[in-house]
Amino acid sequence: MSTDFYLDNIDLDNGAKTLTAVCLPNGYTGGPKINILLFLHGTGQTSAQDYLTQRDHDLRDKLDNSPVKNLVLIVPTLTSDARGGKLGGDDADTVPSGALKWYLPLVSSELQKKSPSPAITDFGIAGNVDKIILAAHSGGGKVMLALSRTKGKGDYVDKIVECWGFDCLYGHPAGALSTPTAAPDVKASQEQWTNWETKQKAHREMLWADSLASSGVDFYLYCATGPKGGGTVTRSTNLDKLAKRRNLANVHITFDGSATHEGILLPRFGSRIDKLTP
Repeated sequence: MSTDFYLDNIDLDNGAKTLTAVCLPNGYTGGPKINILLFLHGTGQTSAQDYLTQRDHDLRDKLDNSPVKNLVLIVPTLTSDARGGKLGGDDADTVPSGALKWYLPLVSSELQKKSPSPAITDFGIAGNVDKIILAAHSGGGKVMLALSRTKGKGDYVDKIVECWGFDCLYGHPAGALSTPTAAPDVKASQEQWTNWETKQKAHREMLWADSLASSGVDFYLYCATGPKGGGTVTRSTNLDKLAKRRNLANVHITFDGSATHEGILLPRFGSRIDKLTP
């Protein structure tokens, strides 16, 4: 089983508990460089520790199967509506300034106080980080979007190589941006597409498409399309169409008609873990 640390005084300024979970896979080896998997949980949660003990959300068993043994799983506590505070994820989809540059050194500093064994590289120094993967389930997707849009601003954010989304492409909780509109057919006219994109420019599938076009980050999105899915089908389909229109080879979307909103997480998280390169 993974080795878990709970850091209880990192305040995201989001009103949630100041608790971050850090999990090391069984067989963690350490080394001069570290890989970070930052996971953003969904709505209805009160702490990262509680989240990881819930049957549908216990990522630790899958983490143990990771072929990358210098991988650290970091799970901050978001609000009950999955707001990230300084990590982003507000209704305005503001791009957070220096979010990872602020957060990860704090996590590293607090983790070092726990005297982990084997020793963990001080990732308060960006140069000690090899790769960063962002992952999110459900409402945590808006925080992942915010962080992914910081790519290209130097330091930690330029270590981001992949984003994993599990039924997480939502819109806003209320207002004009909350209701998605289906995109035209991939082969529709440019005029139809221009009209649609103009009206949808601030919707999250458009923000993802624009961000991924410039960042080159690989985005693996899993959408539960069955009757117990989370209602992300329209936006996920829109992003799929946008990726085809724009030839975005870094966008990989899987539609799963047999998965539920909660049930899609662990199997698909496990499949992504299995595909990591040692």
